[in-house]
Amino acid sequence: MEPKDLHGFASDRPITKVEDDLLGRSGFSSDLANAMASWHGNDSLVVALHGDWGSGKSSIKNMALSRLTAITEDKPDIIEFCPWEWAAQEKITASFFQEISKSVDRKDKSKSGKKLAATLKKYGRYLNTGETVVSGLSSALPTLFILATLIGVGGNFSNETWVKNASTFLLLVLGAWAAALKWGKNILDNLSGNFEEAAKEKEQSLSDIRQELAALLLKRKAPLIVVMDDLDRLTSSQLRMVFQLIKANLEFPNVVFLLLFQRNLVEDKMNDGMQLGRDYLEKIIQVPFDIPRIETTRLHSLLFSRLDKIIEQDKSAASMFDSGRWGNIFHGALITYFDNLRSVYRYTSTLSFHFTLLKGKSAFEVNPVDLIAIECLRVFEPDVYKEIARAKEIFTKNGSDRYGRSEAATVALIDGILDKASPNKRDAVKKIVKQLFPTIEWALGGMHYSGEFASIWLREMRVCNPSNFDKYFQFSIPSGELSNSDLREILGLTSDSERFSEYILSLKERGILKNALSQFESFTDEIPLGNGRAYIKGILDIGDKVDHESAGFTFFSSNTHAVRLAVWFLRRIDDLEERGKLLLNCFEASSGISVVEHILQGDENRRVNSDADQILRDEEFELLKTEFVKKLDDMAINSPDKLLAHEHLVSFLYRWKRWGDEAKVIDWLRLQTQSAAGCINLLKRFVAKSSSQTMGDYVAKITTYIKLENIENFLEIAPIQEKLREIDKTKLDSEAQEALRAFQEALDNRAEGITDDW
Repeated sequence: MEPKDLHGFASDRPITKVEDDLLGRSGFSSDLANAMASWHGNDSLVVALHGDWGSGKSSIKNMALSRLTAITEDKPDIIEFCPWEWAAQEKITASFFQEISKSVDRKDKSKSGKKLAATLKKYGRYLNTGETVVSGLSSALPTLFILATLIGVGGNFSNETWVKNASTFLLLVLGAWAAALKWGKNILDNLSGNFEEAAKEKEQSLSDIRQELAALLLKRKAPLIVVMDDLDRLTSSQLRMVFQLIKANLEFPNVVFLLLFQRNLVEDKMNDGMQLGRDYLEKIIQVPFDIPRIETTRLHSLLFSRLDKIIEQDKSAASMFDSGRWGNIFHGALITYFDNLRSVYRYTSTLSFHFTLLKGKSAFEVNPVDLIAIECLRVFEPDVYKEIARAKEIFTKNGSDRYGRSEAATVALIDGILDKASPNKRDAVKKIVKQLFPTIEWALGGMHYSGEFASIWLREMRVCNPSNFDKYFQFSIPSGELSNSDLREILGLTSDSERFSEYILSLKERGILKNALSQFESFTDEIPLGNGRAYIKGILDIGDKVDHESAGFTFFSSNTHAVRLAVWFLRRIDDLEERGKLLLNCFEASSGISVVEHILQGDENRRVNSDADQILRDEEFELLKTEFVKKLDDMAINSPDKLLAHEHLVSFLYRWKRWGDEAKVIDWLRLQTQSAAGCINLLKRFVAKSSSQTMGDYVAKITTYIKLENIENFLEIAPIQEKLREIDKTKLDSEAQEALRAFQEALDNRAEGITDDW
């Protein structure tokens, strides 16, 4: 079995068979083949096939040659000669007839064929001798010039004729000697070999050999077809050599030259100031053909067919594909880039490769329409692609506030990126960017989008969302981001509270929990309401086990994200009684406390502020507070050390004291602080942190502190201070030392009259 080209990388190569024709050009190639096969003129026929890069010249040539090889009667001999393969060796002329001779010798085993091959070889050898002498003398000119100068100087010192004659003779001798030293072996070997062969061939002149060759060609029943492709790769001097070679041999009968090149490139290279390249070519080429224009519908059908095959590889990608958006972005902009076959193959093969990289375990990692558009920029507009990749903040922040930049500065930056588009393609690039990044549509004369769209763009895996952006440019899941497969897996686990909570905590071990919960917030509406009991219990279970400290004013802790996830799901349940009972049942079955505490605190504040948008009815609100106090009472008795070490202890204490028995809470705290170790453990929970950053700082300064008044809401300070007086600080761990230092600093500040102003 032949190895399969998984991504179609080889499809950029020209097709070789009529059966592979997808653009309806087989008819033209067949007519071209028949026309060349029927040539029986007394002179050579020169046919040119013109077409731009990627227009399919080589494919048409291959189909024509395939048709020629299928001829059974009077089959023409086909010789493909690539001048650019010999150009670096400067042997185009010499190699031309030698290559033809070898080809005829291989293909035609008849007596006349053998004789034709031998004559072609003889003709090429004759030309090779002349080319060797000319190229050898040309290469020797610098040495000869030096020798001539030296000899010339010597001749000028004397007026004697014999001196001048001797100088001339010496010049010739030295010239030959210099040439022999510098290039001698190759040149002399060639010369001696060719002269020896010439002697054996009875000293035939070039004219004699040409006549012999013409006579042999004239007897042939089928023409000799010489194909020269990629002439536009040659330099101006190499092109002149090729066309001069063709021009000098036009009198050979039954010979057809098929030349393939991009007309404008070759014509420009053949302009020499005295004659236009076009006029020069018209004197040599009798039958010029322009590649038939590809029917747009056929080309687009091929593109769509290949895109369908790519997308069908992944069911998730197929389900995410938005045909409406695809139609708008293709016909509005992408269509500009697909005007030839090569661009279709080049684009779809790289898209296929990158598509494979973004397949997740259970879901496709990006929006397929966005990937198609981004890949178009990467392949055809690499400068624009690179600039967008470097400007994540600009392209993913919704609204006109661009991290301190003015609107005018942002517009100027985006315009500068669009200016890097290919000539005549700026408008198309602008439309692509506008479709991909509604976040900056306002800067392109469009509308502003509200913040609510960010969740939609995240769920749809759009490139304009910051959590998705890097995937399109790194082709992998960026560090700290949750993959679409992970998000879909979480959704699937919401029906099983234990597996759900285990998976969430595994994200904590991976160090991506906070960002993961933030991303998952956008998927709350996709959680089946029937999964409510398992989902809410899972959220309550993990609430106490995740971080609860917020960084700065705008970043939420993982615990806060967990609270938001629970609240947003509960609000999807319109019946307040059903909502409250669901939360109560889950709370009774869970060991977690902190999420419900935050929900209760929020609803208590709404009641104080007479806010009607409450989450719970009064009945369930009171029942949940009672259950909250009961859980803390039980922990205080059965696992006091666990409660004292709880990250949410301080918050719990305020609610426990207000909703339960205040005296019981105070007594429990006094009991826990009977020892120095208990006091240290309590102080650890009252340590708070603040961050500050001044102009010129690259990172924020973190300060730890304790507010004495917070402790005094529950206990007197003096007994704690007394217990800690004799403690050995060297035996404390770093957290305990930090708590003790913050406590002592607070005491010192109070002694100096400095109040708690954190």
